[in-house]
Amino acid sequence: MGAVTTESATSATSIPAISLKTILVIDDDVHLTEIVAAGLEANGYHVWCATNATDGWRIARANLPDLTLCDIEMPGKDGRRLLQEMRADPELADRPFVLMTGRPDLANPRTAMDLGADDFLLKPFALNELLRCVFARLQRASLSRRVNDRVLAQLRLSLQPTLPHKLFTPLAGILGVAWLLEEDLDTLSKDEIRQDLRDIQVTGRQLYRSLRNYLLLLELEFEGFVRPKSLLDAEAVVDGLIVGINTAAAQHHRTADINRELAGGSLRINPAELSMVAEELVDNALRFSRKGTPVDVRSWSDSTAVHFTVTDAGRGMTARQLEQIAAVQRLEGHVRAQQDLGFGLILVHRLVVHMGGEFRLKSEAGQGTTSHVSFPLATADPPQAA
Repeated sequence: MGAVTTESATSATSIPAISLKTILVIDDDVHLTEIVAAGLEANGYHVWCATNATDGWRIARANLPDLTLCDIEMPGKDGRRLLQEMRADPELADRPFVLMTGRPDLANPRTAMDLGADDFLLKPFALNELLRCVFARLQRASLSRRVNDRVLAQLRLSLQPTLPHKLFTPLAGILGVAWLLEEDLDTLSKDEIRQDLRDIQVTGRQLYRSLRNYLLLLELEFEGFVRPKSLLDAEAVVDGLIVGINTAAAQHHRTADINRELAGGSLRINPAELSMVAEELVDNALRFSRKGTPVDVRSWSDSTAVHFTVTDAGRGMTARQLEQIAAVQRLEGHVRAQQDLGFGLILVHRLVVHMGGEFRLKSEAGQGTTSHVSFPLATADPPQAA
């Protein structure tokens, strides 16, 4: 099977192109590069192509593309190395960069965080998935520049009071540890230095998550927001959940507290967003329960949906907190709830609804919380045009 599924010219017309935008496609598979370029050009984009990272770097520096699509694994310099070089270049650093890969284990939020990619395309992908991904990434870039947009300005105003707590606190921690490390470098042992570096890394990941969630919330508020989706089989769905579960458990050093019983079903979903939902729900359970107490994580399918639940034996939530979470579409007036619970549960609700699913919370103060997410089972892809 090829990495891109062919579609009729009319089948992609529902994904609007952003006029006059330029795309750089880098992949050592010449056939794939030609198909991707043809699909993008047929939908209003100007495309440059390269079959290796060296030529891709040269084209990027000369032409400053609006977005780069790059394979991860290529002979010689691979896509990860090229991404790091482009992020270090002042003229290219803030331009969207999407990695393409045929390996599901690489298409997850942790890899994105570590590499600095804006998104992933999991091969094989259909033309509509490609166009949705490109459109979404270019819209985010455009979105960040349109600070006077009325809807976004209103949302930023409602979230503004939470930013010092959620963003500046971990930033202050990073700067503080770095300062102490520099001041005491000559007297610290290797083990002490290593521990300080671990602290910086852990706090940096916390800051990353808060920024990621904040920006994604802004995207979800944008009318016309789309994200590329893939048809995942039951095994791939379980793999996506495991990525999110393991990410949260590792962050809290509580892998032994997680009891897993996972089964899946076919879903049409963005695998990175599926992992993100699992990560946020497990993270919430771990943050509000004591180390050494169990967190039960289950997934199963029935005739209509795939279900995912996370149950902890933590402090639970009051009726007032549950009311605040139920009112996530009215962010104003819920500053304290966001400070206590972060953007995580609000983001989960928005993502699940965006993906056509349902999100429910059941909690009792002092007894614990159960989060329940359900996604509708996917139907097979319609026949593609030859």
